Amino acid sequence: MKPSEISAVILAAGYSSRMGFFKPLSALDGLTALEWAVRSMSEAGIGDVVVVTGFRREETENCAARAGARPVFNPRFSEGMFSSVQTGAASLSSSSRAFFLLPADIPTVRPATVRLLARYASFRGITYPLFRGERGHPPLIGASFIPHILNYSGEGGFRRFLEMREKSAIDLAVADEGVLLDMDEPEDFERMRLRAKRIHIPSPAERQSLFTIAGTPEEVLAHSEKVASVALKLARALKGRAGADRDLLECACLLHDICKALPEHDAAGKVFLEVCGFPAVAAVASCHMNLPPRAAPEAKLLYLADKLVRGSFVVPLAERKRLAMEKFGDDRDARSNIGKRFARARRIVRWIEREAGKKIADILGEENHTLDGSH
Repeated sequence: MKPSEISAVILAAGYSSRMGFFKPLSALDGLTALEWAVRSMSEAGIGDVVVVTGFRREETENCAARAGARPVFNPRFSEGMFSSVQTGAASLSSSSRAFFLLPADIPTVRPATVRLLARYASFRGITYPLFRGERGHPPLIGASFIPHILNYSGEGGFRRFLEMREKSAIDLAVADEGVLLDMDEPEDFERMRLRAKRIHIPSPAERQSLFTIAGTPEEVLAHSEKVASVALKLARALKGRAGADRDLLECACLLHDICKALPEHDAAGKVFLEVCGFPAVAAVASCHMNLPPRAAPEAKLLYLADKLVRGSFVVPLAERKRLAMEKFGDDRDARSNIGKRFARARRIVRWIEREAGKKIADILGEENHTLDGSH
């Protein structure tokens, strides 16, 4: 189903009584929570985004309109969330074949997650995002259920309505912790605020989910952890303008071989990470085999660290080059490419030593090899 055939209903009508402030209009890294929720949908290509309002109607409607959504008022909002679900469902166009349902206090679901779920949309089905075995928001509900929603008594709330239709449901594993994160308590809001600032970087739990979805072998994880350790030591030695975003660097190192079992694993990993919602990490991680001209510092550091690590051990560049040459025997093209790759690595060594004012071996400390590749 195309995203243009799918709608979204964002619930922003409640009182937020437990928080002490109105959740939909709370600020997260320059945007309100409601704007974050609307943006998750609109950037995924969802054309009709409805925001159900109630408490603080005028402010919420103005915010929704600025974000590009269509506000709809629920005059029964004091009756609870299910009345808002009914209001939103009733407002949808007859051309809508499915709709997302997202409370405004779950605002940091990535657009990539919405796009993934949209691929599994069904007029007669319900699709849930699944993060590390736990269902989250937003469920994607087939439009065939709209008449049943409008006629349901509301007993047990919308949760009970969905439970009675479990036979129509499927789960889709996603690497997005945001499907579980809401703002019920003040400490939840602080966690959400910090997440919003680094939304382009997967959290540790999201990295584990990525590995699970990709089926990355354990030996690859050990190699990637060592590459990250080496790259971060090199990054800490750089000064001034040569510095790198260490969070981005660490994630790119840990994820650079995530699709190692596939042919052309660097390209496959780039596509996988982009689809999962991490294009910035994908751009760096994909450079570990072929470094482009004028590469970012993070890409250079990953490229070199990957050449310095064999398995989970640091070895001299010259030794890595010798082993690679032996592997490809008389294959002239392969040997030529190996030579070019290690020449790039040596140039990065010189760049790091110039910026840091010390030798690579001294930067890495416990390693006693001569790592400049000159021997």
